[in-house]
Amino acid sequence: MRPPLPDVDQVVALPAVRTAVAPPEWGDFNGHVNVLAYYEFHMRASVDAVTELGFTDDYRQRHGQSVFSLEHHIAFHDEVLIGQEVSAHFRMLDRSEKLLHAVTILVNRTTNRIANSVEFVEAHVDLETRRACPFHPSVAGPLDALLEQHRRLPWDLPLNGGMGLGPHRPCGTVASVQKEDR
Repeated sequence: MRPPLPDVDQVVALPAVRTAVAPPEWGDFNGHVNVLAYYEFHMRASVDAVTELGFTDDYRQRHGQSVFSLEHHIAFHDEVLIGQEVSAHFRMLDRSEKLLHAVTILVNRTTNRIANSVEFVEAHVDLETRRACPFHPSVAGPLDALLEQHRRLPWDLPLNGGMGLGPHRPCGTVASVQKEDR
């Protein structure tokens, strides 16, 4: 059985990496925010989050490394209407020597509900060889510190059971993410 959604108060205890009021151009023919707008907001939020962790233009220029998206999964839990305020919150789930597994969670601040989430896996890549490579120590330390902090959070989030860095995780919960050496 999938875990229930966490309380909004638990999610908003994580820093908001991006906020907005849903503008009219985000709307679709159903009168709510369309999938493309949600996805773009999540992607911008994840870029903001990984930039905070050290994946900056300077990092790319100095080390010739960056992150590439390997897999994304969006889950819808509630709608957002045009004019409502939203925030995106970043949670790390796991990492290996070359991969990062995380989720951004979109909260409808107007209704105080979790609207949706995007779970994703990123590969750390050498920009010359275009192949996955180990995280540089300058970002590995901040990643590990944040991961340890996020593993101590007292709540789970329903995840896509087929994603992650290890073997298939039944029910796909945050708690089922193993801290194993990959």
